[in-house]
Amino acid sequence: MTNAYIGIDLGTSGCRAIAIDQHNSIIASSNLPLTPSTSLPPQSEQDPAVHWQIVEQVLCKLIDQCNDYDIKSIAVDATSGSILISDKYGQPLTPILMYNDARAVKQSQDIANIAPAESGAHGANSGLAKLLYLQQHTQPNTSSHLLHQADWINFKLGAPLAITDENNALKTGYDPIQRCWPQWIQQLTDSSILPKVVPPGTVLGKVSPSLCVQFKLNSAPDIVAGTTDSIAALLATGANQVGDAVTSLGSSLVVKLISDKPIFLPEQGVYSHRLGDKWLVGGASNTGGAVLKHFFTSDQLQQLSQSIDISADVADYYPLLNKGERFPINDPELKPRLSPRPADDIVFLHGLLKGMATIEQQAYHVLEQAGAPTLNSIRTVGGGAINQTWQAIRQQHLAVSFVSSKHTQAAYGAALLAKGQFT
Repeated sequence: MTNAYIGIDLGTSGCRAIAIDQHNSIIASSNLPLTPSTSLPPQSEQDPAVHWQIVEQVLCKLIDQCNDYDIKSIAVDATSGSILISDKYGQPLTPILMYNDARAVKQSQDIANIAPAESGAHGANSGLAKLLYLQQHTQPNTSSHLLHQADWINFKLGAPLAITDENNALKTGYDPIQRCWPQWIQQLTDSSILPKVVPPGTVLGKVSPSLCVQFKLNSAPDIVAGTTDSIAALLATGANQVGDAVTSLGSSLVVKLISDKPIFLPEQGVYSHRLGDKWLVGGASNTGGAVLKHFFTSDQLQQLSQSIDISADVADYYPLLNKGERFPINDPELKPRLSPRPADDIVFLHGLLKGMATIEQQAYHVLEQAGAPTLNSIRTVGGGAINQTWQAIRQQHLAVSFVSSKHTQAAYGAALLAKGQFT
């Protein structure tokens, strides 16, 4: 019987699972949407029980398609900075505060007073800020555990409680260079609540006997430590050499460059994730698809893009929905630059796309100036990757090779991790 490996992606809007064979070919896939959060900004909560139910249903459908395969391992990726608190038995004591929950402003200020500038724990969106908020508002007992979104799913699959991976731990304050929880965290919280941290690709345990019966599995697959959804998407593209980069054109614009060394430049929003013996250096801008969808429907974007003359001059925009930017300019007071708006929507869209291309160009320039390796190639993921006009405008700004991604789905990257491709 041929071996199979499963990747589960718990993203911002749904859950997708992909199974691959020993040749990395997709043999099955399944997905379901997540119910949108009913909480109002700055809150963004989800029910952990619902997340597990969705994953369970997606897995059931996927495994039904794999009757002729022996499933060897499963890996989970999930959104970065999404956390909950459980008791010592793994029962949730809180909802999941999602990646975009931004209520922990006071707690982020407390972190800023103690944490070194290069720590990933800064900001109200960080896992550590959310942990402090939950501790102060729910008062969990001393035997409780912080779980990242992926850790919760791993536990429900059968892994030991409170083990996480180095990438999900970054925004909770984990030090990826020293590979430990830093001493300064103990000034903010009892470190016993923090999970054990292992590299992505580490075998955590096996799928529980009850799930093996439910899924009609003859043998228990390994549960392998995963990563964040954005890193899983990068793994899926085939980028694996120093100098390879991936730009994600989703709701926001995220760039990641494979480097032989870490770079932390918090004053410009640059951070690094460990990836095996290499590093992913990059940052995330607040520009991106969310700005485009604020002004145009999907059909309008498609139709207007086809009419753009990319050689024409347009206004110099900095497309943001609200005040504040993270990278390549780290300025919470930076205002959107979206005027003058021309009467012609084609010209306006051209200006937005050109502005975003300029931001992407600046982003890679900041990384180069900070000592990152020479940019050799760019792969593109996210919804914006299908817009050929946007691609052409970006190529005007970035004089490097644009390489087609082998795959773009994070679940595929998680499946590669399950297979041991990056360990």
